[in-house]
Amino acid sequence: MLQGISASGGFAIGKILTLEEETPVYNKSSYLGKQQEAERLQNALHIFTHRTEGAASAIRRIVGKEEADIFTGHIYMAHDPEMQKRMKRKIARGFNAETAMESACDYFITSFLNSESDITRQKAADVRDIRTSLLHILTETAVEPMNIPFGTVIAAKELKPSAVNFMERRRTVAALAETGTENAHFAVLMRAMGIPAVLSVKGLMQTLTTGQRVIVDGDKGEVVVLDK
Repeated sequence: MLQGISASGGFAIGKILTLEEETPVYNKSSYLGKQQEAERLQNALHIFTHRTEGAASAIRRIVGKEEADIFTGHIYMAHDPEMQKRMKRKIARGFNAETAMESACDYFITSFLNSESDITRQKAADVRDIRTSLLHILTETAVEPMNIPFGTVIAAKELKPSAVNFMERRRTVAALAETGTENAHFAVLMRAMGIPAVLSVKGLMQTLTTGQRVIVDGDKGEVVVLDK
């Protein structure tokens, strides 16, 4: 049996589908000039804003405004004056838009992780979500839509808020991750959607493989593996 933190209550039986996040690769030495890199960054932010507004609208219809505000918050974070200043400063120093964006996001991730408040520390996952989305846009690498079978238990090292974009209650019966707490925005969304979730499960990805059947007790934070 695997033990974690109860992030969203409920009981489910299903088959594991492991998710491995792929980070886009880019040439860090590439630089098209200050103006072009700044334009690339602004275009990426525009696309990110449009897509995130769509995600917020969908969550608002399915769950409610409070949960949709998580994605609205991502837009505000991406356009934060300090975030923008750090990105522009990096570009002015000869770095491309990808490097500038990652550097600015990493600064905020580190700042949040160093907080004494768990709620604040969990915001680091939101910034990692923003960073990954912007990187996919800047490198023009599409995130392939997922065909999730009915009765799936999602398992990943980390599940960020945007993961709910490919989840639906009839297909995803539970979610598991090696990181996160009940204060994570992903956990908030799982509770609102009524999907059991267990987070901070040590050794999760080393123990489980796609296709294994498990029992998830979201109330106790327990995962029982039926197929060894």
